[in-house]
Amino acid sequence: MTMKLSRILFVGALLLAATADAALAAEKVLKVATGFLSSRRGDPYQGITLPAVFTHHAIFDTLTSVDAQGRVIPSLAVEWRPETAKADVWVFTLRPGVTFNNGEPLTAEALVVSAAHMASPNGRAETIGSQMYQVARVEAVDDVTARVILSESDALFPLHATSWRIPAPKAFTTMDPLAFAANPVGSGPFKVDSWIEGRARLVANRASWRAPKIDAIDIVEMVDETSRMQAFLSGAVNLVLSLSPDQRGAVEQAGGTFFARKTSSVYFLAPVTAYRDNPAKDKRVRQALNLAVNRQAIIDAILGGATTPASQLSIPGSFGYDDDLKPIPYDPAKAKALLAEAGYAQGLKLTAGISAGVRASDITYFQQVAADLEKVGVHLELIGRSLAIQQKQMFGGDLEMDMINMFTRGQDMIVDYRHRACVGTTQGRSPVHCDADVTAAVKAAMAEIEPEKRAALYRRVAQLEHDSPPGIVLWQGVEFDALSKGISGYEPAYDTMRLHLIDIAP
Repeated sequence: MTMKLSRILFVGALLLAATADAALAAEKVLKVATGFLSSRRGDPYQGITLPAVFTHHAIFDTLTSVDAQGRVIPSLAVEWRPETAKADVWVFTLRPGVTFNNGEPLTAEALVVSAAHMASPNGRAETIGSQMYQVARVEAVDDVTARVILSESDALFPLHATSWRIPAPKAFTTMDPLAFAANPVGSGPFKVDSWIEGRARLVANRASWRAPKIDAIDIVEMVDETSRMQAFLSGAVNLVLSLSPDQRGAVEQAGGTFFARKTSSVYFLAPVTAYRDNPAKDKRVRQALNLAVNRQAIIDAILGGATTPASQLSIPGSFGYDDDLKPIPYDPAKAKALLAEAGYAQGLKLTAGISAGVRASDITYFQQVAADLEKVGVHLELIGRSLAIQQKQMFGGDLEMDMINMFTRGQDMIVDYRHRACVGTTQGRSPVHCDADVTAAVKAAMAEIEPEKRAALYRRVAQLEHDSPPGIVLWQGVEFDALSKGISGYEPAYDTMRLHLIDIAP
């Protein structure tokens, strides 16, 4: 080879490398640090809350969805109607032309297969199968029309279907479950490129009906909040989920946006009274506990004023929300009087199992709740424990403490009563706290088909619990995220990450 030819080849290699580097530099990649990345990877039927299901929102589509006002909007289904007066059969028209990321077309058969799985013993044990317990089976009317047969009336089924993720039926039924979870096949705007312990890379699914604006999402699990923040400040990531509110200054000083993301949850400390005899079984004690907590002061001091005290276990705008109810006021003198009336003039002791989240501030506000209670003579011992252990004991009915931290989920306040109260529609899950009047009102609300009458019954439940609190009702959940300069279109709708809307400036 001549020296001249060698120089030409060398220059050519440099040009190719420069071109590759330029292409790489031009790639739009959302680099995410999260406190939790699901150990079940892309299993479509496991997980319902963020950040565990961040990847699910990228990979899968749900049958229906909600907008920023909590209204049900089309997703894989574009139309729906009840076929019976009892609303126990629903007909859905599917979006035409949708394909899964392996090329399988979306047809009604996908819902048939999905419903059959959820109705199986294994499916009912999974999060979504438990959530969609009323789905008995699906019949394919034609390719784009599915008839969903329920085991009971459900006038709000389109709202409940917002959690129903639809995987590709052939891939799901022919692949080993672990193999499918590692390489999930959905119709969402992204698909899995690689997934290893604590790290996932998703690439754009350009064939998705929700075509993405960026090329890839790199997600890394960082349990420690300080590590997530350092990664953001160093530029290693450009989106961080779940920071503490006191990180606002550092984020904004770095030129980023500090995003307060309100969720559909309401946080509360629930008494364990269904099978434990403790002072919180007395309504007067529960009323006193609520009166003793200065929620607004805690929100202002610890959560940066980013949310509001809750008046009920549902959020503004959700179905049946009672706008007339006001949060229980801060009144420590009245709290002491009620405790004395209940026989605890000298005070009392309670234990509370706390499964804190991935933010440093999560345990702080429970400590402040305990400090407020101490002022009225109630000593609340906080017992830190993992979420997995707490949930296992909660569902199994073997909690050994007087209270636990809980939260509601979604735009339907009734849903969580299936497993935390004595409604009895979720098999194998023990209730935590039961109130006969509330149970009767919940069952009446679940059975009502006419929307206005059902909404009135929801308000009746809220009013009953306002008088006889189901625990210490705190506030609507709020999470804090950090976005680097140049990111646009970050528009979560409550608990749904609409990742196809995100763009990154070059």
